[in-house]
Amino acid sequence: MKQRSIALLGCGTVGRGLVELIRKNRALIAERSGVDLTISKILVRDMGKDRGDVDRSLLTCRPEEVITNGSDVVVELIGGIEPARTFIARAIGEGKNVVTANKAVLAHSGAELFRAAAARNVRIGFEASVGGGIPIVRALTCGLVGDRILEISGIVNGTCNYILTRMAEEKLSFAQALAAAQKEGFAEADPSLDIDGIDAAQKLEILAELAFGLQLDPGRVRVQGIRDIDLEDLQSAEALGYVVKHVAIAKDLGRELDLRVHPAFLPKNHPLAHVRHEFNAVRLKGDAVGEMIFHGKGAGGSPTASAVLSDIIDLVKGDTGPVHLPEPVEKPVAPDIESEYYLRFPILDVPGVIGLIATALGNRGVSISHASATLVRGAPDKGSVKILAHRCRESVLRKSVDEIARLPVLTGKPVVLRILEEVT
Repeated sequence: MKQRSIALLGCGTVGRGLVELIRKNRALIAERSGVDLTISKILVRDMGKDRGDVDRSLLTCRPEEVITNGSDVVVELIGGIEPARTFIARAIGEGKNVVTANKAVLAHSGAELFRAAAARNVRIGFEASVGGGIPIVRALTCGLVGDRILEISGIVNGTCNYILTRMAEEKLSFAQALAAAQKEGFAEADPSLDIDGIDAAQKLEILAELAFGLQLDPGRVRVQGIRDIDLEDLQSAEALGYVVKHVAIAKDLGRELDLRVHPAFLPKNHPLAHVRHEFNAVRLKGDAVGEMIFHGKGAGGSPTASAVLSDIIDLVKGDTGPVHLPEPVEKPVAPDIESEYYLRFPILDVPGVIGLIATALGNRGVSISHASATLVRGAPDKGSVKILAHRCRESVLRKSVDEIARLPVLTGKPVVLRILEEVT
């Protein structure tokens, strides 16, 4: 039986989940893997904070006591770019294998850290950085190593999916659904990284690099969050036979990449349409395997801790060699993607308003497939016009929407959502 120790950086939700998982299943882990795991030291920011059943004798505020204490694996669960990046780099410099759930530091500095790890002949395990407990990283790096991945699409942010599910199913406002997500622990006090799409974009960068064999500069993904979505939009989707989901899409178009994260109308028979609450799903298309869907909890301490543990076991058993990222490849992100669109314009109830909007769209060749108006009796400033536009280039549509946004008949910001018609 191998005896191996873990140094843990961070003891938040996932860190506590990992400590509890090892404590509860230590014998089972040893039986299945041949490895007896112990935790040697845990870095925390506040020694006085209540951490439940975690052994307080393991806690320290001194990073060097964790990184250089002779452990076999350093596990980084702090989050954010700094000081996490510095701690990971120091652990690699000490010749330690590292496990991280930190999608931000990988999207920002992954290439640098992987090069350093390769030079020291150590590995970085990062299964938990995307999709919580879903083994999507292992599928791309091991299980599908012989496939050329053509496309990735998915729901990779549990917070957005939880909010949109609660809004659609319980007729909650965005603010009410966000408050519910925060109460359940699926959203932070400052939810900006999630609801503005940044978290999903960081995860998509990691998946795209693995799938397409590219090294991307940070910030290549085109991002739209869910902050502007109203219950009215979800009700319109329902009436038209759609659901609204926050999706991540990566396609290798040959000379260009299509990399985007945004809310979209999905037909109810779309493979991602029935992914609810905090669950994530990633859909892959490979040239040999065809289509595969990975589905599971994408948020929460226990699922993420499970993915962290799987990386730890792989590293201490030495089952595979170092992970190498490919050299940088210059491939631009496509600036202008064609799509069908849903548009909502908040309007004043005045004569001719629908005609003004239709004219602005038609002048640039944007064809309308469906239009409706909702007017509130006694509240002339509470109306809206909703339009479905035929397939067109985004640049053309945006020019029309910008023109309409300047009209004096609008009372608020237009909402623009893509419609994804592809189904299996």
